[in-house]
Amino acid sequence: MGEQLKIDDPETIRLATKLAESRSVSITELLREILEREDREREAAVQEKIRHINAAVDEFRKHLPPEWEGKTSKEIMDELYEDGLPK
Repeated sequence: MGEQLKIDDPETIRLATKLAESRSVSITELLREILEREDREREAAVQEKIRHINAAVDEFRKHLPPEWEGKTSKEIMDELYEDGLPK
C-alpha cells in the first residue's frame, strides 16, 4: 500500500507514545490494536441492533392475521383496498 498516516496534533502524539510505551509496543502496534478493537465493538453493536430489530419483527408477526402468512404487502393491500379505497 505504501500509505502513510501523519498525525500533527502534539497531544495525540504524546498520548499515543505514552500508551505505547506503557504496553511495550510500537505506536503502529498500538494503533492497530485499538482500531481492531474499535472495529470489533462497532460490528458487535451493529449485530446487537440487528438482533433487536429481528426480535421486534418476530413480535409484530405474532399479531398478524394467519391469512396473511406468506403474502406480500402488495397482496395484502390488494385484498384490503380497491382503487385506493377500502373495500
